[in-house]
Amino acid sequence: MTHVGAAAPQPVPAPPKPSAWTQATLIFKTMGIGAAGGAVFAWLGTPLPWMLGALAATMIASMAGLHLYMHQMVRRIWIIVLGLTLGSNFTPDTLDHVHLWVASFIGMVAFVIFGTWLSYQIFVRLGRIDRTTAFFCSSPGGLGEMIMLGPLLGGDERTIVLTHATRIVLVMAIIPPAYSIMAGYVPPMLIGSTTFFWEMPLRDLLIFGATGLAGAFVAKVLRVPAWQMTGPMIASAAIHIGGISDTSPPSDFIAVAQVVMGSGAGARFSGVKLHELVRPTVLSGMATVCLLIAAALAAIALAAATGLDFRAIHLAYSPGGFAEMSLIALSLGIEVPFVSLHHLGRLVLVITLASIVASVGQKRLAKAMAPKPDQ
Repeated sequence: MTHVGAAAPQPVPAPPKPSAWTQATLIFKTMGIGAAGGAVFAWLGTPLPWMLGALAATMIASMAGLHLYMHQMVRRIWIIVLGLTLGSNFTPDTLDHVHLWVASFIGMVAFVIFGTWLSYQIFVRLGRIDRTTAFFCSSPGGLGEMIMLGPLLGGDERTIVLTHATRIVLVMAIIPPAYSIMAGYVPPMLIGSTTFFWEMPLRDLLIFGATGLAGAFVAKVLRVPAWQMTGPMIASAAIHIGGISDTSPPSDFIAVAQVVMGSGAGARFSGVKLHELVRPTVLSGMATVCLLIAAALAAIALAAATGLDFRAIHLAYSPGGFAEMSLIALSLGIEVPFVSLHHLGRLVLVITLASIVASVGQKRLAKAMAPKPDQ
């Protein structure tokens, strides 16, 4: 799948794993920088201040040469909180509207295929990136899966990582301010219940804890994509639709989840030299802006044809991460169940298509490398 005559790039060797103490120190440093950035953005009154502020601060620190790090387990724990929060927005009325979303789900499938093709053309024709790397860079989602599958077929792991990280960061940085400026949205400073966790009844805290752990465990056992958010979201939706609970996780927990997500995204650029960012950032920026414009055009057409909310369709089709886009929808108060379920569907579609391509590619690679019998 690479250009003829070009040597297939080799996967980047994994660096030595730091000790537990070093990891903990780096996590606290990363979170501290992120929280400081979040506090500044909260003081400035920006949309999603704790996520965008943490993102800006950690990216600047990473570019300045600081070694930052966010452990996947820390991110997973707080994404469980986000999943619980998303699920708390599901009501019995949500089930009455699901059948109206069929057209938008069909449109999403077509949009994912078109968006992948469009991004692929940008990476190959303009960026002159080899075809294998370009394919795994073009996927509008599934960062973890693309990083895992791409190098197996000879894709450049660092380019794939930087391209997807840039895509997620750009969407996080563009959409909330754009909606705030163009549509006059003033998102609340805090999301979730208006109480802090120590003010919540013990019963509610126990219900949320049990729901989050049970949902995450079952989803992981069943190998559900993005299990750490999908499982808790579905479990939380079930207890809210069933009337077992009618509250949301405390706002301070959700603020911490924002800091973790923003800091984790910014820390991905730790150790990356500025000159290494130019090419993937420019190409990913071009692809991301094109996809955002295409999502807006698709949303206009679909909203006119179905009567669905343009804003919800645009957020559902935008090429951000599952967790990040769901949080943006939550902060803007725009059809959280609609947006989160569409991004979950997109993630399943992207992973399925990428897995099929990877399976076919591995078989072809094995066949090409197999010793040929003497003729």
